[in-house]
Amino acid sequence: MLFNTIVLMVILSIFSLVLYIYMQHVIFLNPDNRLSEMSEQVKKRNLHEIQENNERETERRVAFLLWSSDKKLIKITPKKGLYTNDIDDFKPALSEGKAQTSQEVNGHAYRVMNVKNKGYIKDQDVSTIQLVLNVDSETQTLEHLAFLLIISAFIGLLLSLVAGLFLANRALVPIQKSWNKQVEFIADASHELRTPLSVMQTHLELLFRRPNHTIEQESENIYQSLNEVKRMTKLVSNLLTLARSDSSAQLLNKTVFNMRELVDKVANQFEPIFELKELHFTREIESLMCGGDQERLHQLCMILLDNAFKYTPPGESIHISLKKHHHSMTLIVKDTGIGIEAKDIPYVFDRFYRSDKSRARAEGGSGLGLAIAKWIVQAHDGEIKVFSRKNVGTEFHVKIPL
Repeated sequence: MLFNTIVLMVILSIFSLVLYIYMQHVIFLNPDNRLSEMSEQVKKRNLHEIQENNERETERRVAFLLWSSDKKLIKITPKKGLYTNDIDDFKPALSEGKAQTSQEVNGHAYRVMNVKNKGYIKDQDVSTIQLVLNVDSETQTLEHLAFLLIISAFIGLLLSLVAGLFLANRALVPIQKSWNKQVEFIADASHELRTPLSVMQTHLELLFRRPNHTIEQESENIYQSLNEVKRMTKLVSNLLTLARSDSSAQLLNKTVFNMRELVDKVANQFEPIFELKELHFTREIESLMCGGDQERLHQLCMILLDNAFKYTPPGESIHISLKKHHHSMTLIVKDTGIGIEAKDIPYVFDRFYRSDKSRARAEGGSGLGLAIAKWIVQAHDGEIKVFSRKNVGTEFHVKIPL
């Protein structure tokens, strides 16, 4: 930030300097041209004639200072061409030259040009004719310009500094949010992994305390340990999927297939489980061809039906439908389960988010399923929405372009 400000300050300074030099050249161009023309006339024409023409000028008049060879002022014409108090401060130059840099005398600015001369006035040798033109107005214009450039550069620098700080802070907002989510994700992942590891450690310690027991006698501890291994394996697999999706390394293997066959296959897998829980399961599936990753869409259906199974009490119903709508397919999974509270709906697709964590853990959930479902849908350029009412039921609507 400081480096950018310094660079901008240098750029503004260079720009202001170049602009000032250019405007100085433009502003003094007319006075210098006038002095140059007058000097040429002095060399080619009669000095007396030139002075008469100069007297008739309605604009600012050029003052002629006639100097002797011993640097004494012989005459000044016209007398009102210079301020009286300024005359004594002028000296003839040693050599003839172009218009000089503005010469400041008693607060007044002049442009001066010296012309060598060979002639006499009133029997006095005139060796140098000094042409002097008052440029107070031009100098004031340059001073105002310099003041405006300095103020503009300062205001520009100040505005850029304020804007830079604002944009930098604004740019840091998503980074800060991403960092917070990453910290929260790591904390939740550590917590989820610690739970099954603690359970496994407990059961394994029990096995070591009773070395004389048979496998049959310790089958319960072995079974619980295996369940936790399965749960941890599933959790690690889900974490790997999400990590790959974040790094854009998770590529889809898209093919064209019949979506109805895929949904029917998943529904058939869940149907016996629904019957054991005494859930009323219905389906309404149209035949349609879909271009997508068959494995990921299979995972999507599994997640949605598994979610409905976990949070639907016995005796309630689950319905899945697949329909074609214009150039998209719409997949709906609807249940009459416990529903989701309104305050929790905006967060259901967040990683590790569970409205009832104790119940979710008892059901074997890790809070990653819906986050993966959302990624799968978005990877297929689709959208997923949830509609739910507490103790009424939940609907997940998935819309994917065909």
